[in-house]
Amino acid sequence: MPDRRFYVILIILFSLTGMFISIQGMASASKLSSEMESRLAAAARLADHLPEKAVTLATELLNELSKPSDKAARARIFKILGAAHYNLGNERQAMEYYEQALHIYREEKDRIGIASVLNNTGLIRETQGDYSGALKRYNEASEIFTDENREKYLALTITNIGNVYYTLGRYDKALDYLSQALRLHEHSGDSSGLSKSYNNIGNIYLSLKDYQTALSYYSRALEINKKLKNLPSLSTSYNNIGLVYQGLEMPEKAIEFNRLALELSRKINDRAGIIYSLVNTGNIYLEQGNTDQAAIYFQEAYRISSAKKEGFTHTTVLQGLAGLRNLQQKPDEAIPLYNEALAFAEKTGSLSLLGNLYLGLAESWNLKGDTDKAYNFMLKYSRVADSSYDRESNERLNRLRVSFESERTEKDNQLLRQQNIYSQLALKRQQTIRNLLIIISVIIIASALFLLSLYQSKKRKNKLLATQNEQIVRQKEELALLYKQQYKLNETKNKFFSIVAHDLKSPFQSILGFSELLSFEYENLDEKQRRDAAHSIHKVSVDTFRLIENLLEWGRAQSGGARAVFKVFNVRDTVLNTLPVFEPQIQNKKLQLTYDLPEQMQAYADPDMIMAVIRNLISNAVKFSPPEGTIHLNATQNKNSVRISVKDSGNGIPPEIKQHLFTLDPKVQRAGTMGERGTGLGLTLCHDFMSLNKGSISVESEPEMGSTFTIVLQHKPATTNSES
Repeated sequence: MPDRRFYVILIILFSLTGMFISIQGMASASKLSSEMESRLAAAARLADHLPEKAVTLATELLNELSKPSDKAARARIFKILGAAHYNLGNERQAMEYYEQALHIYREEKDRIGIASVLNNTGLIRETQGDYSGALKRYNEASEIFTDENREKYLALTITNIGNVYYTLGRYDKALDYLSQALRLHEHSGDSSGLSKSYNNIGNIYLSLKDYQTALSYYSRALEINKKLKNLPSLSTSYNNIGLVYQGLEMPEKAIEFNRLALELSRKINDRAGIIYSLVNTGNIYLEQGNTDQAAIYFQEAYRISSAKKEGFTHTTVLQGLAGLRNLQQKPDEAIPLYNEALAFAEKTGSLSLLGNLYLGLAESWNLKGDTDKAYNFMLKYSRVADSSYDRESNERLNRLRVSFESERTEKDNQLLRQQNIYSQLALKRQQTIRNLLIIISVIIIASALFLLSLYQSKKRKNKLLATQNEQIVRQKEELALLYKQQYKLNETKNKFFSIVAHDLKSPFQSILGFSELLSFEYENLDEKQRRDAAHSIHKVSVDTFRLIENLLEWGRAQSGGARAVFKVFNVRDTVLNTLPVFEPQIQNKKLQLTYDLPEQMQAYADPDMIMAVIRNLISNAVKFSPPEGTIHLNATQNKNSVRISVKDSGNGIPPEIKQHLFTLDPKVQRAGTMGERGTGLGLTLCHDFMSLNKGSISVESEPEMGSTFTIVLQHKPATTNSES
């Protein structure tokens, strides 16, 4: 049966969308005509319910508002486009539009706008499973809302932080943040916010199986929703109370509350609420062993969900129905359902969902008697869990191993029994020969035939045993390979944490030192000293941000989370798009940057990864070039490949460092010509990304002669010629 905690998390995912839309109007508005303001407001409303129309209208507005004075309005439009694309499931495009809005807000120093975008991009990171990135954005947004005394928005962001910790299973921290949000809602008198806080806190106690405390919080939320006549939230409250009574083993009451939730959801045409109520009711009947009644509810949920397959909702139904089929001993029906859900889980990269589906598939194949496939899915689950198996998965894996060994032992015992039977028959045959001499010739012929049959049978069985022994040896070799891979990953992880511990400590000490100077000695400093301190904080923060970006990208590449999305792109445009971020440093060092990039040149790779590689190479060139030095970018192509090179006029790379350049060896970390810090990860990340893109990276460098880094890409997709 599916884990009840998964459905509680699903309620939180539903509530995230509401918070995401309600925070759209937080930033300050620019001065526009009433007609333009009306069109902007219409686009914002459409982003939730009709996102396709919102994209069309917002794009038209974006084309019309092109004056420098329209920057604030363009930021609002970028936010609307981000929300619309998020609701369309285009998370990558949503992030791009939000980043453009964030760039404008930072230029305009609009702190409320900055915080709102950080909150929204945090929600996208959270749905993608990037909980670290989500928490980083939430925390930055909460600091701004605290400074600006915006309690309502601060409560929403703190709620989001609490929900992340809930999803991660850190109930203590989740309860701390959600309690803070509850106090803020109480102080501001926000009844709707109070209802959400009570529900979220109730979810924690429900997961902890403290059903009475959970019921207390859910009941408070129910009373508020009744007074507000908030039907969607009222439906959620009924569902939550149904879960409590299900946990208290009071199925009649649980079914009654689910019925109330289902009626409300149908009244307001809330598809997600309808599906959730049906799945919950089916789950109750499943616990009672009434699989026929459970099947009615799961199949109805599947019918509604299949009409518009929406991500987690449809996947939840598939997982629940597949679990039912396993209980009904129908693995042939369960496996296609699990595979359909698995396609979505692999697309989103949700590790917890992947783990549940791998476990379900292992159980299905085990029911079919295919222990090899079941064992393979258990191995996939172990990889997803990164060798941190919980007790339940260990028990399942052990049961599978025991099942495999028991099956093999049973086959050996069966063979021994057959051999024993054959031996007894041979003795009886000998007695018969002695007693019946008159038919000795017949017995001899029968014996010869029997011995021939016995020989052939033994030969077949020996061949079968040899095949099984080969399988066992192969499985042992696979386990040994997995162990070696895990050992290598642990070594890489240790190096990773060593870099984090060393390189993050120093910049934060600098930030703390300068901020402490400004905080306690502000009145004693002149304006220049204050600017210098602020500039130092900004410089160290930028360096630290790039370090963290490299750490996260490298970590995803090492864990297998980074995959190249190949497409044809313009080389010149891609390279030039990376340059604006380096303009301040180039101007500061008075560098001369030139390039020779043909306009029509194209390459075939993941453009985002290639931009990351080029950014790192240009960053190193700026870092190691002396003041008033030169940097030259060049691109050439031949029949099958494209070569992009970055040449600087620095001091070159010593031979003892050059041989370790694309590794995590601490020797490669060097300061720039003006004391710029290095992370030691950039070139390693470049090497990994080029490998993912089926390309290569190399360096040519001599002391005092500068360095030239060259990457080689595919010119176009590889084609396969076949002969008839």
